[in-house]
Amino acid sequence: MKNKNTILVGVDYSKSAENALLYAALLASKTGSALMLMHVFDIPVLHTNSGIYFISYESIKEEHQNHLEKYKQLVLKNYPKMEVKTFVTSMSFKSEIKDLSSSKKIQYVVLGLETKSKISRFIYGTTSLDIAGKVDCPVIIVPQKYKEHKLSKTVLAVDNAEATKSKLFTKFVKFNERFKAKPLYVHIKTEDELNLGIKPAKKGKPEIKIEELESKSFVLGINRYVRENGVDLVTVVSQSHSLIYNLFSERNTKLIAFQSKIPVMSLHE
Repeated sequence: MKNKNTILVGVDYSKSAENALLYAALLASKTGSALMLMHVFDIPVLHTNSGIYFISYESIKEEHQNHLEKYKQLVLKNYPKMEVKTFVTSMSFKSEIKDLSSSKKIQYVVLGLETKSKISRFIYGTTSLDIAGKVDCPVIIVPQKYKEHKLSKTVLAVDNAEATKSKLFTKFVKFNERFKAKPLYVHIKTEDELNLGIKPAKKGKPEIKIEELESKSFVLGINRYVRENGVDLVTVVSQSHSLIYNLFSERNTKLIAFQSKIPVMSLHE
């Protein structure tokens, strides 16, 4: 897969992971990309009367490899010509993805987000949100209940026209070109922004139309824009040049991911 675009999808055998896998397969089919199924396992340690007993690493790895093979067959059932690889490891999920993305062996990461209670959303993190914004390649988080699986229109949340000159903007443009989706751009003008004294969004390039929407919060504004414009994927940045995004990007990524009914893509500079 060294010379072929590859989409990595994390599989932890949950319903949300299976849903993310099917979404990743759809993306791969649109571009002829390869698919890499990745599972991270823990090595169990048993305490007995005779002391600590370690179960064979190779036998555990083989067991998970066989389990992952079932998910591979699920993909091939719908896309028989797709190139699918499985990858099982006991190393850190984040470090493995960082290595794969930095070496250009993967171009996108797709992860499922399991539905949780309102309280646990803010107390506990998830692997998906922990990875988003911390690796070189775009990370797409797919809600567990998202079943429509289509990609025809996307939106990028920007703070002002200067964002169109950033590397993140270029990544977003290339993503839409690759998947033949229509890109939209919106500036959510919030109370937080007004209190910080951020200057209003400037006009962008002639060919770039940045819409402006006032809202009590960034998340409410994005969700409203998605509903009104039939958007299939929301893109947020984890790091940018402006004060408003430096202060609120990580928080907004988490809030949007938990409250969005459609996939959320996180871009990182």
